[in-house]
Amino acid sequence: MHRFYVPDLGTENFVWLDSREALHMARTLRLGPGAGIALFDGSGVECVGLLERVERRRAKVQIVRRERLDRDPRLAVTLACAVVKAKAMDQAVERCAELGLRELIPVETRRSVPKVASKEAAHVERWERIAVEASKQCGRTTVTRIAAPRPLPALLARSEGWGLTLVCSPEPQAARLRDVLVAHPSPPSVLYLVGPEGGFEEGELRDADAAGFVPVSLGRSILRTETAAATALAAILYQYET
Repeated sequence: MHRFYVPDLGTENFVWLDSREALHMARTLRLGPGAGIALFDGSGVECVGLLERVERRRAKVQIVRRERLDRDPRLAVTLACAVVKAKAMDQAVERCAELGLRELIPVETRRSVPKVASKEAAHVERWERIAVEASKQCGRTTVTRIAAPRPLPALLARSEGWGLTLVCSPEPQAARLRDVLVAHPSPPSVLYLVGPEGGFEEGELRDADAAGFVPVSLGRSILRTETAAATALAAILYQYET
């Protein structure tokens, strides 16, 4: 069953889809009246409905069933991801949203490319759309929150709110991620930090260490940012959710 995102499902027995979703429904999926579809609002509410009619810029859906569902991991995991080039950043958002990431914080480091300060709103809006599409595809009833980008020092200065803070590092002295997770059996929340192409500068790693971040290794290979982001998240959720 095709799924569509509606930020406000209201309380009526029908709902109107906006032009973006209506166009996708009519032109791409070729759905017509009577088609069964699912709707979700990103807060955990999901509805099953029947498409009643499709207009030029909107579509009306008759609600058949409404329920609150929780398909997210129990553990709140936040990714602080160094901003990288568009395609790689898009892939990091998509893959981590599919896995169940609670929040993504774009971080500007000394080696980040591109810088996002001049077009912050446009970048965030794009990543939000990707997170929505990922939730539609994988069956989540919530959407990964995309926070406002911030410089690395600002993130480190406010990292005490998480139960376990990790920084992915290729350095030989970094502990294996699995060993660190085993040593922390039930953190209330996890924040993990992934660097840009070329990695963090030594000074940035020292600052992360001073802020309480534990350096962890994801294996012998040096991974791309988008690969490291998804690999670490999968390992964290596998450890705590299975």
